Amino acid sequence: MKRKTPQPDPAELGQNFFYGIGGRKSYRKAFPLLLQAAELGHVHCQNVVGFCYDSGFGVEKDRVKALFWYEKAAAGDHQVALFNLARCYEEGKVVARDLEKALALYKKAGALGDVPAVCNMGVMHWLGQGTEVDLEKAARCMRYAAQRGDAKAQYNLGVLYDEGLGVAKNRRWAAHWMRKAAAQGHRRAQEYVDTL
Repeated sequence: MKRKTPQPDPAELGQNFFYGIGGRKSYRKAFPLLLQAAELGHVHCQNVVGFCYDSGFGVEKDRVKALFWYEKAAAGDHQVALFNLARCYEEGKVVARDLEKALALYKKAGALGDVPAVCNMGVMHWLGQGTEVDLEKAARCMRYAAQRGDAKAQYNLGVLYDEGLGVAKNRRWAAHWMRKAAAQGHRRAQEYVDTL
């Protein structure tokens, strides 16, 4: 009896091409494989397919299809898909702008470990987007994300310390967080550090 040759996993092959694992990146080669895996229910590939449609990587840009795939992956609690879907609602991409829904999605992504989502939650509490202004909550979110290496959160926490918003004004802590953000290439943090 003839043995069947195992079929290559489209999720693995697609991701290899997408991320350049074991060779050169090729979004054109990656996309059909990722789409096949996404259609088979691979949650990470669903998010990546959404990203490809959102960015035009390997396929023509189509924000409606991007939203569809982000929603599919978010339904599977994929933290990056939740973040991407939150951005769609925050920016009003394809869907009506809904800041409360965006905040709820950032919160869910953050609870699953997505650090940039926690930073964006902090910004929304800071600016009163989808919620009341709460500078102390904004500072807590920024501190959490900053301590986990998010450059945007480090910069924002530096601003909060510099201006005494939600935390006691403290130039030393402001400079500390600005330096951390600048070391990661955050341009506005670098401008702040240059003035010290």
